[in-house]
Amino acid sequence: MCELFAMSARHPTDVNHSLELFQPRGGETGPHADGWGVAYFAGRAAALFKECAPAAGSRCFSVLAERRLASTQVIAHIRRANPPEFGLAWANTHPFEREVRGRSWVFAHNGKLPGIHKDHRFALNRFFPLGDTDSEYAFCYLLDRIIDVGADRVDDAQPARLLPSLRDAVRSLSSLGEFNFLLGNGRFLVVHAHTRLSLLQRVCTEQGCAQRVSLIATQPLTDELWKPLLPGTLHVFADGDRVAGPESVSPNGLLMGDLEEASTDSFAF
Repeated sequence: MCELFAMSARHPTDVNHSLELFQPRGGETGPHADGWGVAYFAGRAAALFKECAPAAGSRCFSVLAERRLASTQVIAHIRRANPPEFGLAWANTHPFEREVRGRSWVFAHNGKLPGIHKDHRFALNRFFPLGDTDSEYAFCYLLDRIIDVGADRVDDAQPARLLPSLRDAVRSLSSLGEFNFLLGNGRFLVVHAHTRLSLLQRVCTEQGCAQRVSLIATQPLTDELWKPLLPGTLHVFADGDRVAGPESVSPNGLLMGDLEEASTDSFAF
């Protein structure tokens, strides 16, 4: 499968160290050698860098990890094609991007959703995939659902609309297979922990420092106290903090209890 990484911050910051630790998993210490992508948000627009080549040997990825590109939201992905016939191609490489109401929306997925292309429940309306993956198809379907209820409008009330707009769709898609994903628009970051995702929150405690950062990854990147997100839950992050959720989207509809808070401490971001 693939691996995911995301960052939400109160003030622009870089993720150089996180990317340095993430890069070797793309074909060196991990089998995810079929492509990589990193999206940095700058206001309404996302700067998207990706290659259909292993991250571990990519000079472009190394340059990104070396440069201090500051952002309040970053979404990254390293890919292992599954099924293999959906192979190395730019159109099949995550993250995927679409414009909605003059704003970039970016999506990355870890898992597999067999049968989605032929399932009438997931017919598409406004958005259609450029590539072959079940991931991009699911992204298009979710955007349709978000627009249906007006949750694409970016304002302080959006988190309250986002989760209800996605709940049933995510539950149905999860019934097909594994559906861990990151969905961001530069203001809000939606996280679905279907099976495995971990969270680390960092708070700057120095006098006059108001920075707060949330990091999400398939597997912890450091030896700090990352906390696993409960399987089958949706979350919304903004400005470095969780602003909605966790909300259960487990197929059986059972409540899953409160999420244990991630550790908060003072670290270099």
